[in-house]
Amino acid sequence: MIDSSLDLDALFRFETMAPDELQIAASYSPMARLYGGQVVAQALAACQHSVELGRFANSCHANFIRAGDPQRPLDFSISRDSDGRSFSARRVVVRQQGRAILTMSASFHVPEPGGHHQFAMPDVPGPDGLAPQSDYLAAEAARLPARHQAFWLRESLIEYRPAEPFHVFNPPVTAPRRHFWFRCTHKLGDDRALHQRLLAYASDLHILHTALAPFGRTWADPTIQDASLDHALWFHDHARVDEWMLYVLDSPYAGGARGLGRGLIYAHTGALIASVVQEGLIRFPAD
Repeated sequence: MIDSSLDLDALFRFETMAPDELQIAASYSPMARLYGGQVVAQALAACQHSVELGRFANSCHANFIRAGDPQRPLDFSISRDSDGRSFSARRVVVRQQGRAILTMSASFHVPEPGGHHQFAMPDVPGPDGLAPQSDYLAAEAARLPARHQAFWLRESLIEYRPAEPFHVFNPPVTAPRRHFWFRCTHKLGDDRALHQRLLAYASDLHILHTALAPFGRTWADPTIQDASLDHALWFHDHARVDEWMLYVLDSPYAGGARGLGRGLIYAHTGALIASVVQEGLIRFPAD
């Protein structure tokens, strides 16, 4: 079977089952569970389908309820909460076999001018001189726990290049701050809505794991239990996701078996494109 999670057309190919009831076929990925960023991107796409042209997402807020199964189709139920002169509000529930796996609320805005300010993009090494994340993973492939291999060693829609050394095992204890360059490996057209979906797709990786840095642990530790709980994304501006973008990550807090991750996403020009926040479950063996 072909892993359709790597096929952009299949990833967002909806079948209409009834008004505001959509379905996407199973991806048949070899992973044990669906990548959360994939479901976030698909839920956002479902909401986009119900909004008139010329309105683009300004925010989306998702809650992960249970793990998704790559062997089963995804059902999307959309609620059209409001359509004003400038904004539209939508909600979507994603289900498999009648059980909710994710809920999302999303807001859409007609672009308009306004005052502008932003944090400056950090001064970090550019992507051209950096090794891709896949090189670090390939060097440790034999040591990766089986449950991680299908995800981390797969061909990916997104290429990441860490600006700091990427430790798969035995990292030093550091402050919870990291920087990754990323871009879509497919050349995309000019559809702004598609670029927003792929930005949402990419934004789910690394944000929670930044909270592990002060503990000298990584996601590859087979004893750690981790899972995303929710994911919030604000779109500030438009940029192409098939060109390099910088993901600036930090984690202001971890405790009570949960960690909080924050991210700022910049275009290579320095424009601030999006802000991201995610909370996740982090359980260590002693817990």
